[in-house]
Amino acid sequence: MKDFFRNLGILRPFFRGLPIIALIMTVSVMMARRYLRYTTPMYESTAKIKLADTREGIPNSNLFKDFDIFANSNKIAAEVELLKSKALIGKAIANLGIDITIYRVGDIHKTELHHQTPFFVKAAIENEKLFDKPFSVIITADSLVQVVTPGGETVKGKLGQQLSFKGGTMWLLRNDELLKVKKNLPVNDKYEFICHSTDALIDHIIANTDVMSVDKEVPVLRISYKSAVPHKAAEVVNAVAAAYIADYINEKYRSADTTVEFLGRQLTTMSQRLANSESDIEGYRNQNNIINIRQETETDLRKISDLKKQLAAVQMNLLAIRDLNQRLASNAADYFDNQAPNFEAFTDLLSTELVKKMKELKREKMDLLVRFTPDNEKVKVIDAKMDDIVRYMRESIRNTERNLQIKYDDLNKTISDAEEVFIGLPQKERTMTILERNFSLNEQIYRFLHEKRTEAEIARAATMSFHRIIAAGEVPKKPVSPNATLITVFAGFLGFLFGIFGVYAVHFLKARINEASIIQKNSDTPLLAEVPFLKKALEQLQYFLRWGRELELKGLTDQQAVIAVSSFREGEGKQFLVHGLAKALQKLGKTCVIVDPLGASQPLAGVDSFYLADFPRDWIVQARWQQWLQQLRQRYDVVLIRNFPIEEDSSSLLLMNSATTNLFVLDSRMTKTKMIMQADLLRSELNLPNMFFVLNRAGYTPSVFTGIVQGFSKLQQRLHKARS
Repeated sequence: MKDFFRNLGILRPFFRGLPIIALIMTVSVMMARRYLRYTTPMYESTAKIKLADTREGIPNSNLFKDFDIFANSNKIAAEVELLKSKALIGKAIANLGIDITIYRVGDIHKTELHHQTPFFVKAAIENEKLFDKPFSVIITADSLVQVVTPGGETVKGKLGQQLSFKGGTMWLLRNDELLKVKKNLPVNDKYEFICHSTDALIDHIIANTDVMSVDKEVPVLRISYKSAVPHKAAEVVNAVAAAYIADYINEKYRSADTTVEFLGRQLTTMSQRLANSESDIEGYRNQNNIINIRQETETDLRKISDLKKQLAAVQMNLLAIRDLNQRLASNAADYFDNQAPNFEAFTDLLSTELVKKMKELKREKMDLLVRFTPDNEKVKVIDAKMDDIVRYMRESIRNTERNLQIKYDDLNKTISDAEEVFIGLPQKERTMTILERNFSLNEQIYRFLHEKRTEAEIARAATMSFHRIIAAGEVPKKPVSPNATLITVFAGFLGFLFGIFGVYAVHFLKARINEASIIQKNSDTPLLAEVPFLKKALEQLQYFLRWGRELELKGLTDQQAVIAVSSFREGEGKQFLVHGLAKALQKLGKTCVIVDPLGASQPLAGVDSFYLADFPRDWIVQARWQQWLQQLRQRYDVVLIRNFPIEEDSSSLLLMNSATTNLFVLDSRMTKTKMIMQADLLRSELNLPNMFFVLNRAGYTPSVFTGIVQGFSKLQQRLHKARS
């Protein structure tokens, strides 16, 4: 627990400096409020735009998905850059009328008037150096005007009159409409206006405009603009959003119109190429008598097949008739008697009837031969008839053979002619395929371009935008900056930090011995006691009785003990400690005497005191001092010496060297830390016996106001001494 309270020692400067910290915090808060009073508040207005997404929603429907010609999915980052581009911002502010800004000038700050100005400014500036620089205006008597240009030229006139100056002309026109509504609006005052160049105005708008996407996956853009005038913030952000939508429609129309013109030219070219392809096919068909190669080829193949079948049949009949003719020629007499005629190739009705007639005549002859001889006239008549039939048949067979041979030759020739059609057919097919392919390709391109031209014409006719303004910018009622609460709290916090820093800086710069641990860290000399700040006499008596008992137990107050109480400077508590110890030792039954070299202290009741100031200065030499001190030791149990200040009188070293115990007093509010090392050095050089440190007013942290009062009192005492 003791270590815990020691660790809390670092907080003592904080608690002691709380009034200073509070004062600094109060000053900081007051300065922040003063700043907020005179600073210009900024208002922010926000608009939101829903971007068209061709993958979903209305643009994805069958009716509208082709309206945006060659459009891909929206890229939000590209749209953000477009909204922040100079081209779009220039279109947005073209009709806003903010190219001239008018201010009402006060003693400390100026206020932008925007639409609340009692006059308008129209200027025709030829000198570019006059742009973006303030023109001072003073209006008196409700109409007299005095203008000071940026170049220092003064121009005087009246409201409504043309004012000429070096580099241009201007007109200041009374705002009668506003003055009728606001009759108490002052006209006579100091003003200032700035004619903005286009580039500077656009850069200013871009610098105060924030465009960002709500989310990477959500195609919604948030447009914000900050201005000192709420209405201006809303007007600018709405103008930017409207310009974005209008620019989108214009670009879409221009793209569609360009596409329609391009496709029209391409369609004319492709139409001519398609007509040329048709002419090439027609000419080739006419040149080669081609109607349909595939159908004609199939027809010719079927025709040749039929002809070959006919040729085979004719060939069979021809072979049969030849065989019949040969047999009939070789054995004509008994051909009908011994052999059955083969009429497979000779089967017409006439031949059949002749064969039947021949058989009948044979049977008739056979019947006649039964009754008559071969020389009979009737038999001869039958033979003549038979010979006549044989001759006829033989002639008929020869004619048939000749006809079949002619037919056979004709079929062969016809087949040869038909097969000649297939000579060069692959080349024709290849050429025809190339011509048809070119025609098909030109036809496809023509149809594609025609469809795209139709779509482009629809897009050009559809003057609408799939981007939507889902939230228009409203006139803000509260400023976004400065944040009064945040600035006030932050100022108080900074005051708190600076107060703590200042308190601790002063604490460490003073480098006082505030705690016993400082002595223990910087010196090997033991710390005998930590004397607290004691206000009441009873508390003082109780503490010194306990301390005197401790000294007695340690053997420091044995008979003939000499205790020297020393310090570097006066006022570090030697008198308080000496008197306290004297009272305590007296209560403990010991006789003691106080030796005070300065003689400035008040005598203590019941305790003998000797003041060296009553003796000559040269009397304090080692021999005489030791002799006199020995006499005091024989008369008293304890001799208490209130020593000279070490820094002021060298005799203090003699008194310290003659003592049996040296109590070196270090005051927590007065003694600097570096004095510890000087005390150790003094101890080692003089070989002082039984030297102990005593920390006076240990743990004492008076309030700042108390310190100020004490410092003021000391200053008065010094002034009084200086005067005396």
